[in-house]
Amino acid sequence: MLFPTELPQKGSDEKVGESLSDSSLFVRWGHDLGPESRRVALKKFQYYGYNGYLSDRLSLARPIPDLRPDGCRNMSYPTNLPQVSIIFIFVNEALSVILRSIHTAMNRTPSHLLKEIILVDDNSNNAELKENLQNFVKETNSQRPDFIKVVRHDKQEGLIRSRVSGLESLQCPRCCPV
Repeated sequence: MLFPTELPQKGSDEKVGESLSDSSLFVRWGHDLGPESRRVALKKFQYYGYNGYLSDRLSLARPIPDLRPDGCRNMSYPTNLPQVSIIFIFVNEALSVILRSIHTAMNRTPSHLLKEIILVDDNSNNAELKENLQNFVKETNSQRPDFIKVVRHDKQEGLIRSRVSGLESLQCPRCCPV
C-alpha cells in the first residue's frame, strides 16, 4: 500500500509537539508508539486533523458492522433498481481514507447498481497523493474500464462547485455525492 511519508507543510513550520492538547482525549494517545512512529503520528494528526497514522494501518476492506434497525435490515428491494454514480470530493486528504472510501463503496454496493465512481480533487497540493491515487485509479480501471474518473481543479473551488464538477462528468442520471 502506498502512503505519503512526508506531508506538505500546512500553515507554519512548527515543530511537532509531544502532545496535541490538554484534552483528556489525548492523555494516552500515541504512548504505545516508538519515538519516530509517534513523531509521524503527531505530524499526520496536525496535518489532517484526524488520526492519519491509524488510518494508514487499517485494512482497506475492513468488516463494517450492520447497524441498521431490524426493520431496515430485513427489507427486500426490487432487483431492477437503477444504477448510481458516487462522487467523492476531497482536498489534501490522507490517501488511505480515499482508498478505503472507494473500497467500501465498491464492496458494499451491488456491482450491477454501481455505474462509476467520480473523484473530485479540489486542488490538492500533495504531489505524492496525486501520483499514488492516479496509480490506483489506473490499476482499478484496467480491471473495470472507465469505472473511476478523476476530476482535478486548478484552484480550490469549494464544496458546491466541486459537486457541480462531479455532476458534469457523470455517465449516469443518478448520483450520490459523498
